[in-house]
Amino acid sequence: MQKADIFVAQMMLDFVGHRTGEISRVDYRPQKPAYRRDSANETHFERSSPESCGISSAWLTHLFRRLAAEPESGLHRIMVLRGNRVIGETSFAPFPRDEWHVSHSLAKSVTAMAIGLLIGEGRLSLDDRLVDIFRDRSILAMMMLRDTLTIRHLLQMSSGVKFNEAGAISGNNWKKDYMEAGCSFEPGTAFEYNSMNSYMLSAVVTKLTGETMMEYLRPRLWEPLGIDRVFWEMSPESITKGGWGLFIRTEDMAKLGRLYLQGGKWEDRQILPPDFVRESTKVQIHTGMERCELYGFHLWINDDRGVYAYSFNGMLGQNVFCYPDLDMVICTSAGNGEIFQQGKMSGIIREEMKTLQAVELPLPENTPALNELKMLCRRLSGRTPAFSGISSGGWQNTAAKLTVGSRGTIRSSKTRHRTRLAGNASAWIRQKEHLRRELLKRLNGAVYDLDNRSVGVFPLLMQVVHNNFTDGISSIGFRRKRDGTFLINLYEGNAIYVITCGFYGSVATGQIDMHGEIYDIAVRSDFTTDENDRPVLKNEIFYVEEAATRILNIYLEPSDLMSPDAPEKIEVRLDETPGSAMIVPSLKMITTEKAGNGLDGFFLKQFSDIGGMNAVNMLAYATIRPTVFGSLRKEVSS
Repeated sequence: MQKADIFVAQMMLDFVGHRTGEISRVDYRPQKPAYRRDSANETHFERSSPESCGISSAWLTHLFRRLAAEPESGLHRIMVLRGNRVIGETSFAPFPRDEWHVSHSLAKSVTAMAIGLLIGEGRLSLDDRLVDIFRDRSILAMMMLRDTLTIRHLLQMSSGVKFNEAGAISGNNWKKDYMEAGCSFEPGTAFEYNSMNSYMLSAVVTKLTGETMMEYLRPRLWEPLGIDRVFWEMSPESITKGGWGLFIRTEDMAKLGRLYLQGGKWEDRQILPPDFVRESTKVQIHTGMERCELYGFHLWINDDRGVYAYSFNGMLGQNVFCYPDLDMVICTSAGNGEIFQQGKMSGIIREEMKTLQAVELPLPENTPALNELKMLCRRLSGRTPAFSGISSGGWQNTAAKLTVGSRGTIRSSKTRHRTRLAGNASAWIRQKEHLRRELLKRLNGAVYDLDNRSVGVFPLLMQVVHNNFTDGISSIGFRRKRDGTFLINLYEGNAIYVITCGFYGSVATGQIDMHGEIYDIAVRSDFTTDENDRPVLKNEIFYVEEAATRILNIYLEPSDLMSPDAPEKIEVRLDETPGSAMIVPSLKMITTEKAGNGLDGFFLKQFSDIGGMNAVNMLAYATIRPTVFGSLRKEVSS
């Protein structure tokens, strides 16, 4: 078992053992700034109707509806280009239309562009060897690293180097550990996805230029394309991470896809060498992976349309799909469970693109279809009044579907029950609102100390990716302002995170300063009851720049409504999305699959054979979705 795997195994055990704080082996320093709301240096694509670009508005409406109706799509934003014009775009509430978003491994494709720029400047070639570039490394590194390992192998993910993603949380010396790890197979003979290959490409840029890759790209890529609001995290060695850590706006993602469709040319300037773009976008290696079998230079290749298309891809739904035969780009930012585009969202897009019929000349304008598309986009983004639905099973067991119309009237699918149901619905809504106000009034000023302090405001996935680990929520307090705004105070370490509840379908926005890094949030709240008629205050805390959401549900007992005082106890259930489906598979690194044949492999195999891994998996689920209890501070309630 590699040293990095051992560190990751220890970290997973720290998580399931409810240890918090500085459990990483990587030195932390705050990096991420707050998102700027405007920029004078950006350029923007022209917006046009789909018909003016040879595409039907009805097709786009159908695509957006399918994506919105799929619960697993988890879309935050989508943008569709044909040529140099945006023909469709929307955000999905509560995510704003104009905000950068974490791109995860989509960043790898940008790292490849930096390598293309170096090649175009004559400072690098695809067949340059890593041992030649880093000749100043230790003798051990020179001995361990295969002398056949080249830039080409890093770009096509065929290095075979054993130091992989686990290394990002195992220590500070990523470059040294990579070069001393050795290779599991001869470079170039097999595909093995490894984010540290991309990191080493970034290290090559810094080695050859004396600049970080982010600095190197600014005058050569960001500025020519009018990309200003962009941020890229650094490693502990002050090297741009390369394989992840890039925050970028959807429209700027589209510019990068457009640049490749134009052979590396932007307006009248050749940015990337056309030969490099051509090599990057053709099949370089077969992956052996289902549904994503072909790989170029840090690009995924597919033949969905019978001709090769390609995409930049990051986990959890970050994509730039490029279709050269249609001159189209589709960009997505999301928070789903997709890995390597193997999920419902990417499946829908690729399926619809297989059969899309487009023409070169403009189609006749279709005003009704275009208006329908615009209305759908406004509704999805939350820019129209919400229509709330109540489905069958309630109010005297009468099946009905109720919707609140534009004037507040309630309509039923069974018109003969319209009046009676409307009255019952109104009474139920009034009762629910009365209970909500009474309960929140009693909670006002109360603070509850939790019996388990292992879960933080930050979702676990974000903690690991950004090396920004929780101190654990120790207490939860409640406060109601004079204007009726209800606040939840989350006490974590030395910080108090103030969460504004957004009721009635509205969303409350704010920011969280997590150890010096600023994250925008949107909060959607609801007061309801569970299957046991227990009052529950539900909260979804969306990190709108991220692919993760923190869920915080607070339960009370029905008897609490009978007392004029604050309840003595609360039950808190936490979760995050994407959650267990993403985190638990990480435990594979401590199973027999990677245990090896040595003494550690023997013990891990015995541990697995007696059901030990099942126990660890159960603990992991409990770590991601814990239930904790809080006791009222008496001095606060008195």
